[in-house]
Order: sequence, then structure tokens, then C-alpha cells
Amino acid sequence: MVSDDIGEKRIGELKNIIDFAIEKEQEAVDFYTDIAGKVKTKALSGELRKIAAMEEGHRDRLKKMDVRVAAVSVAKPVMDLHIAEYTVKTKPGPDMSWPDIVNIAMHRELASINLYTDLGKLVSDPLAKKMFENLAAEEKAHKLYFEKIWDDEVLTSN
Repeated sequence: MVSDDIGEKRIGELKNIIDFAIEKEQEAVDFYTDIAGKVKTKALSGELRKIAAMEEGHRDRLKKMDVRVAAVSVAKPVMDLHIAEYTVKTKPGPDMSWPDIVNIAMHRELASINLYTDLGKLVSDPLAKKMFENLAAEEKAHKLYFEKIWDDEVLTSN
């Protein structure tokens, strides 16, 4: 059961955190959409548009999030393959390959995890801390998605 004693001021602060996360997801949508228009290969452009659509889904889920629930819920642990931590970052460009795109996506998700984890360490409010932990867990799931693609498609093709 969700506590009703969360004050409106705290709810407003938590909504600001979610708004920040929504902005970050929109930045990801814009990033993938932009590079989809720059790559030379039609198939890769299509894959980038799929990733942009996935980020739109993340953004839309955040828009619907009930902060009263999200601030007290416990995130499920997410497996971490740690692939992004051991790959060199790729820079986006028109000649990118599928492995380049997956690499960029893994690193962007890792950056989001680090951002939310670090922000969670900076706040003292337990509800805000929990909110950042939950956002980091969500990003871990996104990173795992791309790491599995790397493991299944990129590593097996080399």
C-alpha cells in the first residue's frame, strides 16, 4: 500500500525528477532520429528508428508514472553483462555499422545509469533517493537489452 502522508511539496519534487527523466528520454529519441537521417544504409536507418521508438515508449511510460507508487516501489534486480564497461565508445557518423549503433546505445544507457545513481547519492530525501534508484534500474534493463544484442549478434559474428 502506498503511504498517503507524502506531502504535496514532496510530490512536486518527485514529479520534477520524472520530468527530468522525460527530458533525457526525449533527448535519446532526438539523438537516434537525427542519426537515422544521417546513416547511409537504409537498414541501419530503420534500426535506429526502432531504437528511437523504444525510447519514445520509455518517455511515454514515464509520463504515465504515478510518483506516489514509484517513490516507494522496489525495483527488481537486473542482470548486468558489463559489456559496455569493456568496450570503447563509438562516435556516431554516417558510416556506422550495426555494432557501432549497439555500442553507442549501450554507452548511452550506461551514462543514464551513472547519472541516476550519482543523483541518488546526492539527495537526502529517501523518496527521491528511491525514485533515482528505480530510474537507474529501468536504465539497467535498457542497457541489458543492448548488451544481449551485442552478445548474441556482434560477438557471435566475429
